[in-house]
Amino acid sequence: MNNPYDRVAYRTLPRRQTHPDRLAAIARFFGMNPAPPAACRVLEIGCGNGGNLIPLGYYLPESRFTGIDLAAAPIAAARAMAGDLALSNIEIRVADLRDLAAEQGEFDYIFAHGLYSWVPAEVRDGLLAVCRQRLAPAGVAFVSYNAYPGRYPRQMLREILLYHTRALGDPAKRIAEARRLLAQLDHPEAKSLLEQGDDSLFHDDPAPINHPVWFREFAAHAQRHGLQYLGEADSHNTFEPVEGESADMIEREQYVDFLKLRPFRQTLLCRAEVALDRATGAARMDEFLFSENKRARRIRDRKRQGIFDDQAVEAVAQALHDTAPLPARFDELIPYAGNGDLLGKILFALLTAGCVNLHVHDFPCQETVTERPRASRLARYQAEGGCSVTNACHIPVELDPIACYLVSLLDGKRTHEQIARELAAIEYAPSLEEVRRYLPNSLDWLARMALLEG
Repeated sequence: MNNPYDRVAYRTLPRRQTHPDRLAAIARFFGMNPAPPAACRVLEIGCGNGGNLIPLGYYLPESRFTGIDLAAAPIAAARAMAGDLALSNIEIRVADLRDLAAEQGEFDYIFAHGLYSWVPAEVRDGLLAVCRQRLAPAGVAFVSYNAYPGRYPRQMLREILLYHTRALGDPAKRIAEARRLLAQLDHPEAKSLLEQGDDSLFHDDPAPINHPVWFREFAAHAQRHGLQYLGEADSHNTFEPVEGESADMIEREQYVDFLKLRPFRQTLLCRAEVALDRATGAARMDEFLFSENKRARRIRDRKRQGIFDDQAVEAVAQALHDTAPLPARFDELIPYAGNGDLLGKILFALLTAGCVNLHVHDFPCQETVTERPRASRLARYQAEGGCSVTNACHIPVELDPIACYLVSLLDGKRTHEQIARELAAIEYAPSLEEVRRYLPNSLDWLARMALLEG
């Protein structure tokens, strides 16, 4: 087991930023015609144990997913999970990205999270070459990487930790020594590193290769492989306003990183020959769905500054908050703004302020509680092994032990009374009377969290 990811397991979590819905929405916003999330072909390079890919495969059964990784142990775990869930639309295997066979065909979406900065130069070349060779004409690639200038403090700590643990071969000892030294360093980044799990502390910053780049360098590298910059996976980064904006998109983005001291990017790329429309605005908002961005609190800040003073803005923002995490359709929001034209302007302003997420996919779930409620098969499976489950919006939901057990009971066969009696019977559970009283609210919450299915 020479692969470090076989020696120390790395948690692979669902990343909402990689969902085909997110990539398709950004692409459509800039004038592309990407494949619909419900019927697309996806490749994840470095899929690990499938924590990101398998939930996508579950909730998008008509799409096809391929995951590859060099580490055998995580791949074995991913294949076991996909098999347990009887997912026939996922292929997961041990493979080098440079050995992808031509018969694999094209992919509408390619993800490579946590890879670019952690591999040798020739593999970085291979990654972008694969994106060019395997990306469909209207395809989108997601590549994340460490970025300068914000990464400089972490690079300092990385060099300190590499020196301090240089003679230690055992992973457990390296992690323990790293924690011991970090605890003595009076630096905010040291405190941040201490809050990370052992897997991150071993694989991320002190990895043998950790190569941050300036955005302009990454964009030039992509260009050499016939790819161009599309945007960022997070809308609050894609539409970040900058004073004195340059007409050159790459120059503009580089200055965003200067001003924000950005340490990490989640960049979207497309083929260089695709003609992008950067002049889109409020008139096209009716093509999308919208959900609240966690940065929505900025609305209140801007209201205090006098930028937003219309009650319609607050009404639309509240409506999005009430439907979160599910997105709302444009026509559903019109009553809160008063008319479609005003709503388009409000949503465009919220988008460019980083307060909403764009969507093109209506996530399927059961939004009301039935007589015999059923949690998704994926959530029930995950609840058996821990208390973090993935909802229909590709968001991890943390549950307490009782809620975790509750999810495992929701197989669509039990009535509310049967559920209450089984809950009350577990150790440390409240009385049956209390369970009956609080169960309706708990079930409503699970429905709002997009964890129930019809």
